[in-house]
Amino acid sequence: MVDGRGAIRFHPEGIDVPFVPGESLLAHAIRGGVPLLSPCGGESRCGKCRVLVSGGTRGGEEPGTLTRAEIASGIRLACRCFPTEGEVSVTILPGSRPARLAAYLDGTDLAGDEPFLPLSRAASGGVPLGVALDLGTSTLAGTLVDLSDGTVLSRATADNPQMACGEDLISRVVFAEETTGGFELLRGRLLSGVDGLVRRLLETSPAQGEITDVVAAGNTVISHFLYGISPSPIRRPPYHPVRKEYPIVPGETLGTGPATARAMWRIFPSLGGFVGGDVVAGILASGMHRQEEVSLLFDVGTNGEVVLGNRDWRIACSSSAGPAFEGGEVGCGMRAYPGAIESVRIDPESSAAEWTAIGRVRPAGLCGSGILDLCAELFRAGIVDRGGRFTSRDGDGRRSTERGEAFVVVPGEKSATGRDVVFCESDLKSVLRTKAALCAAAEALLAAVGLPREAVARVYVAGGFGNFLDLRSALTIGLFPPIPLARFAPLGNASLAGALGALRNRRRWKEALSLASGTLYHDLSSDPGFMELYQRGLFLPHTDEESYRSVLAAEVRVYP
Repeated sequence: MVDGRGAIRFHPEGIDVPFVPGESLLAHAIRGGVPLLSPCGGESRCGKCRVLVSGGTRGGEEPGTLTRAEIASGIRLACRCFPTEGEVSVTILPGSRPARLAAYLDGTDLAGDEPFLPLSRAASGGVPLGVALDLGTSTLAGTLVDLSDGTVLSRATADNPQMACGEDLISRVVFAEETTGGFELLRGRLLSGVDGLVRRLLETSPAQGEITDVVAAGNTVISHFLYGISPSPIRRPPYHPVRKEYPIVPGETLGTGPATARAMWRIFPSLGGFVGGDVVAGILASGMHRQEEVSLLFDVGTNGEVVLGNRDWRIACSSSAGPAFEGGEVGCGMRAYPGAIESVRIDPESSAAEWTAIGRVRPAGLCGSGILDLCAELFRAGIVDRGGRFTSRDGDGRRSTERGEAFVVVPGEKSATGRDVVFCESDLKSVLRTKAALCAAAEALLAAVGLPREAVARVYVAGGFGNFLDLRSALTIGLFPPIPLARFAPLGNASLAGALGALRNRRRWKEALSLASGTLYHDLSSDPGFMELYQRGLFLPHTDEESYRSVLAAEVRVYP
């Protein structure tokens, strides 16, 4: 009998959440601050919120997502599973736990040769400290700096706790609008995540002191949540943010934790509804705004942004790339933590897959770089055609699954979960949509200013994913326009690198403000040519196959 008493215990954290009748296990997890992935925001579309349940529950047995064996063993989808009593034990499976990615700390500041001119040197006691933050859709990353000499004291990363309410930004805006207290909940989770990250920075720092300055770079939606502004207008035409600039305020005004309450917070300005301060920080780190030659900057993430320009002009846009390269929308996709397959090679003769997994442990799924490699290898081996469909050749490692025909990357006896790691046509279609959106965005910017691809002298690839992707694989599937590989330069977490540069040099903070006002936002939703460019990108590698073949063939000749 449901009596409203007791608690739901979540493992491995050992967190007890008071039982509320009628709430799903996912809702209990969100309310209790339990880290549990739910990229679709609890709409039962992604199948990522897998939990092992013991105790009285109903629902969560999704035959199209879970196998019969999984259902029999007690595995359920948390978004569709409801406890019927207050004594339920829930174990979050490894693939449903958010990642902690050291990769998101690595960023290159190509314009970081400026002298040390800190924003502030004054502290009421001890060493003056500063914090640079990258507030990403999926990941929070930070660097603690000694503002007396510019020394980096510690670095840390954490998952954005908002992910339990939706992996993409629109899901979170919808959650904030349509859930009672949703905005306050999402904002509270963000502030809690930032506070936890700052505490970790202080705990691991060899020097103690007072945090006097914080510089934060985030997308427009995250920046609105941080500043206490509803991002609802960004969801609807004309998709304008409530504000693009965020006046400097002390942390106590924002409601931050005690460690940064007295610090002055500087939030990078936004360019538009879906091109935020993280992109401005990326421009700052790339140095493209100081160069005469024309460059492209890609920020490859859940929401893909592209910037084109030089020192005289810049134009930027955002494409709804989706979370395919973050492990979302792919059946066996996962974030980049131990057990994630990060690279794949397929023997074109035997169709046997060789792979490497993060941590050199048994694989549990595919992260972004592994998904990219797999798509390229399937195409190179002739296992899939240009339209993303399996070909009719025999003996190529395929089998029928509940999600349709699939290529077996890792058989169940070799995986960490005991289930086959497979890749279906529907997974490939998700990747095609993601890569088509990103490539078409760049092509749309070139068309808007009347430049050919050949005019681009440098291509910067930002984002943690950009550090690990195989550029040949990226061009094989058409993730980027067909530009020679020698012109590409990975930046890693350019957003954090730019924020750190602004923290260390106040002139660069002023430079960032001028970048925002001097960069034009191009709205793809009103671009009449974008949809045609997008449709052309829904093929492997593209309808302009010859251009890609020429670029890749040239690379083979130069680098035998």
